[in-house]
Amino acid sequence: MITDTTIVLSPQLRLQLITAEDHAQHLALMQRIYPPAFAYLWPDGGAWYINHVHRKAALLADLAVANAPYYHVYHRGALRGILRLKRESACPDHPDLLALKLDRLYLDDAVRGQGIGTTLIDYCKQLVRQQGACLLWLERMDTNAATIGFYQKNGFKPGGRFRLTFAEMYPHFRGMQRLWWRVPT
Repeated sequence: MITDTTIVLSPQLRLQLITAEDHAQHLALMQRIYPPAFAYLWPDGGAWYINHVHRKAALLADLAVANAPYYHVYHRGALRGILRLKRESACPDHPDLLALKLDRLYLDDAVRGQGIGTTLIDYCKQLVRQQGACLLWLERMDTNAATIGFYQKNGFKPGGRFRLTFAEMYPHFRGMQRLWWRVPT
């Protein structure tokens, strides 16, 4: 069921469009869930990244992007993560294909292993089909074997590699891997 701002994926799982008024809650969420998974990438434990990507000005800029819905993920009524999509976003590995980019997906470690990530991926695949696109793609740290394995288990294939330019990040963790899933023909 879809309303103006809410997408119910199951009785326990819903997506809520983020608004500017949600910033304090959004920032607190990211300060809670980002460091346990990614602090090792940063000398400051991820504080710079959280501020860079999730401060109010950055969130407002993200919310202003057309065709890029940004959601809070609620599981059993509790805020547990974020999901951001970019519709009509060409994949560098397949620039000729109409694609949707899974720009951000972060979940609280407390709910990992409960099928939430797979449900969200399935929802994104459904959107690709509904929009007449044929590709869903994303970018992940190339040193994060568990995350890459999760996406491969969900049908994603390895794509190109590149390096982030964040000077604040440890240099040996700047490698990125693109992954993509294509609608079966």
